[in-house]
Amino acid sequence: MEMKLPFKDNKLLEKVQGIVNEDEELNAVWEACNTMAVRRLGMSDHGKVHVSIVANIALKLLRNLKKEGVVPNIVSDYDFNFEDAEVVVVLASLLHDLGNSIHRDLHDELGVLLANKFLNRILTELYDVKRKRQIVMTETMNAMVSHSEEIKVFTVEAGVVRLADALDMEKGRARISFEKGKQDIHNVSAMSIEKVKISKGERPIMIEILMNNPAGIFQVDYLLKKKLKGTGIEQYVEVRAIVKQEKENIITEYKI
Repeated sequence: MEMKLPFKDNKLLEKVQGIVNEDEELNAVWEACNTMAVRRLGMSDHGKVHVSIVANIALKLLRNLKKEGVVPNIVSDYDFNFEDAEVVVVLASLLHDLGNSIHRDLHDELGVLLANKFLNRILTELYDVKRKRQIVMTETMNAMVSHSEEIKVFTVEAGVVRLADALDMEKGRARISFEKGKQDIHNVSAMSIEKVKISKGERPIMIEILMNNPAGIFQVDYLLKKKLKGTGIEQYVEVRAIVKQEKENIITEYKI
C-alpha cells in the first residue's frame, strides 16, 4: 500500500511521503502493529492504513485552524514555519501507534523509543540545521505521546493529532475484527459509522458523523468526546452525529 498525503505546496511533506513508503523497516513495524492489535487482541486497525488516515485528517484539521488564525506552537514558540507544523502533525500521526508492535500496554512510551531512529532518518533528509531538526523531533514526540487522553496536551499540534486519531472511526477500521467474531460494544458501534465529514461550520472545524444505527453514539459520546476534551482546541470544534435508520426512515441528530 502506497501512502498518499495532500502535501499541496509543502515540499517537505512530499519528501516525507516518499521516505516512509520506501522504508522497509518502518513498514515492517506497521505490519507488526496490526499483528498485535488485530490478530492477537481483536482490536481495530492500528497499522499503515490507520496512521495514513489519521495523518490526512490531521492536516485537514490544522489547515482549517490556520484559516481562522490559530497559530501552531512550533510557530509561536520557535518562530518556525507553518510547513514545519504540518511536518510535526504528519510524523506524529504516522508514528503514534508504533509501540503496539511491542505491546499494547505502555505503547505510548514504547512508541517514542521506536520512533527515534525513524525520525532521525526522515528529519536528516528534511533539515540541514541540527537545531531545527532536533526541535521538530521533540515536538513530534510530544504530539505522539499526547494522543492518549491520559496525557496533558501542551500544543496545538498535539491536540490536532489526538482529535485526528479519534476521527478514524468509519466502519472499515473495525471490519476485520468484527468479522472474526469480536462483537463487543467497541466494534458494534464502530460498524455503525458510515462516514465522517470534516468541513468549516460556525466554528473552524465542523465534524459530521453519519451512522446507520444508534449504537454508533457510543463512538461519539464516549470515545470521541473523551479524546476531544483536553485537546486545547475544543473551542474551535463542533460535532454533529446523524443517525439514519433506513428501514424505519428515521433520522435523529445529536450534538456534542
